[in-house]
Amino acid sequence: MLARSARGLYWVGRYLERAQHGCRLLAEQLDALEDRPVGEIELNWRRVYTALGRAPLGGDLAFDLADDAFMLADAYTLVGDLALEAGNPDAIRNCLASARENARQVRNTLDRELWGCLNLAFLGIRDVGIEDIWKDRPGDFVRTAEDAVRTFWGVADSAMYRDESWHFLRLGRYVERTQLLAALIDAQLAVFPSHAHFAESDWLSLLRVCGANGAYGRLFSLQVRPPLVINFLVTDPHLPRSVRFGLAMIIDALDVVSLGEPLALEAGRRAGRTGARIDFDWPNLDLRDQSATRAMLHGIRESCRLLHDDIRAAYFAYEIEDTPGG
Repeated sequence: MLARSARGLYWVGRYLERAQHGCRLLAEQLDALEDRPVGEIELNWRRVYTALGRAPLGGDLAFDLADDAFMLADAYTLVGDLALEAGNPDAIRNCLASARENARQVRNTLDRELWGCLNLAFLGIRDVGIEDIWKDRPGDFVRTAEDAVRTFWGVADSAMYRDESWHFLRLGRYVERTQLLAALIDAQLAVFPSHAHFAESDWLSLLRVCGANGAYGRLFSLQVRPPLVINFLVTDPHLPRSVRFGLAMIIDALDVVSLGEPLALEAGRRAGRTGARIDFDWPNLDLRDQSATRAMLHGIRESCRLLHDDIRAAYFAYEIEDTPGG
């Protein structure tokens, strides 16, 4: 497969996962605006921005917790920043635009239906402004955007031929997902320390963002315990939005596309070592020790970042040995 085609598909997967993650964070936050105390809303905004590694365009988050109207005005600004801001490359609209542009460059490797999904998703929000989505129900905007991403993956799952194109597409998806999940769990611990007095609603909110509240309730009843939530979201091999599940999908995709090349094998080894760290080191961790837990999460995040570098070196930016010297 051509390196530029592999790179394009990989980034389609990454940008779509980034857009969907942003949609899920904003959908949860917009729901909270309707019935949560302003103090909780402020902390949840801090979780969102900490997880995304971003500061608002105006600088630090600053709220007037005594003024509901002021809080709502802040929400208007922050939703615009995360959903539509041209200067934010990770805004939902910009991620969909980037996914579409990468797909346009590799249209020969994508089915017509997949290109149609991306094209319609972007065109549907291309000219939308924050005033347009705020005057009615802003939550509908992010849910519609997420539904467009879900449609893309649904069509891909049901119709895409399982060749290298498919595996590079899902490789990008799960590399992005593992990084975002590890960052979100770390941000949760930073904003809502589990050793302090905690509100169950803050941890149920995290489970909802990860699409894990239903599975958690079936497995562990409705009694929420922060260490149990963290362990579930990091280690469960059957939960689609767990770090361990994402690493398993990465390893599977790399097994297919590696072709025994040394650089490619290094990416697989790093993914395997990170998975083994969760399987064998994580169980020895005292999850009540927040510093140790966050240190482990930082290590997982760094491994995932380096994994991207390995994939880039192996498949997208490698040197061709027989290229004539300049």
